[in-house]
Amino acid sequence: SIVAWRPSNRLSVATPDSPLSLAAYLAIINGAVVVGLKQVPREAGSNYGSLNDYRDAITELEGVLPGQIKPDMITPLRGDSTQLFQLLKKSNEIQSSIRYRSERTSIIGMAAGSLPVAAGNLAQSLSSARMRLVYPDQALISIQDAAGITKDYFVDGPYLAAALTGSVVSPNLDVATPWTGRRLVGFTQLGRRLDAVEQNQLAVKGITVLEDQPPFIRVRHGLTTDMSNILTKLPTVTLISDYVQQQARKTLERFVGIKSLPTVLSQIESSMATMLRSLVTAQIITAYTGVKANMSPDDPTVAEVQAYYSPVFPLLYLVVTFHLRSSL
Repeated sequence: SIVAWRPSNRLSVATPDSPLSLAAYLAIINGAVVVGLKQVPREAGSNYGSLNDYRDAITELEGVLPGQIKPDMITPLRGDSTQLFQLLKKSNEIQSSIRYRSERTSIIGMAAGSLPVAAGNLAQSLSSARMRLVYPDQALISIQDAAGITKDYFVDGPYLAAALTGSVVSPNLDVATPWTGRRLVGFTQLGRRLDAVEQNQLAVKGITVLEDQPPFIRVRHGLTTDMSNILTKLPTVTLISDYVQQQARKTLERFVGIKSLPTVLSQIESSMATMLRSLVTAQIITAYTGVKANMSPDDPTVAEVQAYYSPVFPLLYLVVTFHLRSSL
């Protein structure tokens, strides 16, 4: 599930005049099945809500929502506020902690007119494996109205983020499916052209760069804004980590509230190993080891469980070496 939000608008047609409808449409045609929409009231004299209203909206989306729903991703349809992104980053990290157990990430886009240098600065200021920034900042979209007339609109980066979010949460793809090479539909073309050098310069700063590949838009390289190491810069690694934690909670939940007998620890280890083995079969992780359960030396009501695993990494580069010979 995803949650996207924008100042409220009464129109329901999927056009830039109805931001929530358009974002939901783009997410759904790219694979999303469940889309939650959160409206924020517009501030007087502005197309956006106030920062306080957005802060309140983020707070309302924290924890478990009605219907026992925990959003996987939150995508704001506003791309001009670094403060908003920092608030969202903090919320994602808190909600994903062991205390709250509501793992979530965000894909964000920038407002039209945002230059590459601004995108790089934003990515480096966020520096979080739970925050992914897409660029370029605008795209062209063709929409047919009720009269059958097709009109072209320029939309800004948050709509590209909504489309990618829809692809990422698609039930047809698992959490280990690489982002690089994904094709996004619903757009005619990007509104800003970048050459290979510019694309590389953005990527090394932690930006998920999109490129035209008619009739699609292609993810040239999927990255998070935390480029510090191989485990933080790949968005799928974070998704895998969250998924493993969620599956572990489901697997071990049945042991909470039972008698702590001598056989319990071995049963916990067996259940955990079975769960990890199923993830290897599902190609979510490649291997695991060190599954061990021990009673806490400080509290006889606590069992401490640990395991090591390696996620499935995406194949991103092929290095080909040719050896020239006069004869073979």
